[in-house]
Amino acid sequence: MTSLNTLNPLTSTPSPGAPTTSPDLPGADAPGTTGAQVLTRTGWTAAGLAVASLLAGATLGWQEAWAGAAALIACLLTALGWILHQGGHTVTHGLIAPRIAVGDHALVRVTASNEGTRALLPTRMEMPMGEGLAEINVPLLHAGESHDEGFALPTERRGVLSIGPVMQVVGDPLGLARRSRAMSTAQTVHVHPRTVRIGQAVHGVMRDIEGAVTQDLSMSDASFHALRPYIPGDDRRHVHWKSSARTGTLMVRQFEATQRASLLTLLSVREDDYLDPDHFETAVSATCSLALSSMMESREVSVLTQRDTLPTTGPARLLDASCTLDLTGAEELDALVNHGTGLHPGASIVALITGAGCPEATLAKARLRIPAGMSSIIISCGAAEPGISMLASTPVLNLDTVDSLPQLLRRAL
Repeated sequence: MTSLNTLNPLTSTPSPGAPTTSPDLPGADAPGTTGAQVLTRTGWTAAGLAVASLLAGATLGWQEAWAGAAALIACLLTALGWILHQGGHTVTHGLIAPRIAVGDHALVRVTASNEGTRALLPTRMEMPMGEGLAEINVPLLHAGESHDEGFALPTERRGVLSIGPVMQVVGDPLGLARRSRAMSTAQTVHVHPRTVRIGQAVHGVMRDIEGAVTQDLSMSDASFHALRPYIPGDDRRHVHWKSSARTGTLMVRQFEATQRASLLTLLSVREDDYLDPDHFETAVSATCSLALSSMMESREVSVLTQRDTLPTTGPARLLDASCTLDLTGAEELDALVNHGTGLHPGASIVALITGAGCPEATLAKARLRIPAGMSSIIISCGAAEPGISMLASTPVLNLDTVDSLPQLLRRAL
């Protein structure tokens, strides 16, 4: 039989799921691992009362104390014997998708089966869901039967969540002892930030920049500059034979280097720059939207924060890494600009992404640190209404939600 549950918000956190295998968590309990057999708080209280009754019976000679101690000891021994029972269930759980976006609904499916020849008594199982806990009540299962439960989980925050392992929890009816046993392996799920399609806004600017002639000279490019005498080591394919015959000296072609459009995205993770944690989520979404848009066009893109350099070798790696971003007491935005442009001096467009709490004076300092040959744009997240302002010659996109980003970019660029 199958049931579908929504986790109690008091005992759950967002996460996804079903039959797709995800990487096991390092150090996670393997199936069959048995937790320590422990007395509960009630059990320890009963054990203390048993000891006190024994002492009272021995020192004061109270028969009632001896009888009470005997009863308590009998209950404790029965409880310990109760939790020695090993259930024969086979348990699997899986995720519908190990990667989902914020706002999507994910399903964790747990299946408990009886693959033996004897009926299995009802049991209770627990499965960690991030910081919460899902409870699974498995009924009596005859040979060959199984029980499914699915948990629909809202995913309102990006992050990396752990799912499982499913733990079989065995306890006596009096609640004196409890033992748990891992029945499956833990899995992980990445809740990616929500992204939007940028369209052609930034792409048009990049196409305008790409192919622009720079002042740098090159021995291999598309824009011819001049002829110069041959130097040992030059590629002979660039020898200009007609000029060499006329002058009597080997002459080679020299070219002007052309610029290839690339995007440098600088995301501030400075806590003081954001008036609300939700504004930072908007900033992360805007950062990933810009980067993914450039990656889809096979453009060179770099994403940096004051603390990290995010991988941009593929969309999945970028989005996975973005799940771990968090606010810190980092340096101001101008220091990030210095660091980013120093690492990527060939960038053609620099996008500064910060919160509405970043002072205009800091934005001005950051803008002045951008080299003259780079185009720039500032995205400020947390505005009450979307709009565009200017900081000298640099457009400032005041973003309320990431949905406003494509329209504001088309207006600004």
